[in-house]
Amino acid sequence: MLRLNILDQSPVIEGKTYSDAIQQTIELAVLADKLGYYRYWVAEHHSTNSFASASPEILIPIIASNTKRIRVGSGGVLISHYSPLKIAEQFNMLQSLFSGRIDLGIGRAPGGDSEVMKALKGGNENAFDKTTELIEYLGNYTENKSSKKVKAVPQVSEKPEIWILGTSPESAVYAAENGLPYTFGSFISDEHMIKCFSSYYNYFKPSIYLKQPRLNLALFVIAAETDEAAEKTALCSQYWLTQTFLQGKNIPFPDKQKSIEYKFSVMEKILLEERKKSAIICNADDASKKLKEIAEQYALHELTLVTITSRFEDRKDSYRLIAERILN
Repeated sequence: MLRLNILDQSPVIEGKTYSDAIQQTIELAVLADKLGYYRYWVAEHHSTNSFASASPEILIPIIASNTKRIRVGSGGVLISHYSPLKIAEQFNMLQSLFSGRIDLGIGRAPGGDSEVMKALKGGNENAFDKTTELIEYLGNYTENKSSKKVKAVPQVSEKPEIWILGTSPESAVYAAENGLPYTFGSFISDEHMIKCFSSYYNYFKPSIYLKQPRLNLALFVIAAETDEAAEKTALCSQYWLTQTFLQGKNIPFPDKQKSIEYKFSVMEKILLEERKKSAIICNADDASKKLKEIAEQYALHELTLVTITSRFEDRKDSYRLIAERILN
């Protein structure tokens, strides 16, 4: 059965606060748990007016304590900035508190510009080397074996589920050669999607973590009762994309009125048409059909939905409409 997940970046909407965004993340997670979504991941972004989630390791236990069944994790921890030992201990602690429900998604992206990287004081070590070190600290899932003399505590019999997140062939190959599940983020960029999928399957080696490949696609989705309603709802993210990508602005997402009234330039329309190729924005019946077709076409095991709207009710409705058609 196809697993559906949610990646929540805790978007900040104009006129709302960071605290509002975090509270909406918690409320949405509770809804996702009831709707039958399998995983709920929270992102890591720094020094931004657009997203409120900078600390997945703090938000994860709040979400897990407010839900009953859904797996909760990072989408992802930006390993370039941190000590592998500290990450291992944080996620072992989470696993000890919420056994069998914690995912550790690992990403290489900086999560901000050069000033952010400087402020976070991350090292210059290779991100893949740090990921390997992190896995060694975590040790064997069932036997707690590791070549490291230093141990990540608390020791737990079942480790967090490790995922490699990326948009490059290098990340796909690393996940495959280490026998780890892989998530491709097409909502960021779909430029190398086919090559990443191919590389992951071609280079996959069974491991103590995974016997068969497990491939997950994270994509932008907005579903509504009609195509027109979905397109109107999507104007929020489209306005934000043009302002941040083409003009370099650090802004919250617009309220619904601003996004509806904005007149996109020719250049902006070209950008949006290109980005729409990797997104699903339409009525719920067609959106669900397209999701199933994508999963079958690319031999995907899971789909992770990213949905950002001006109105929180529209966001919840989109996830609900998809769940009703695929999970029920």
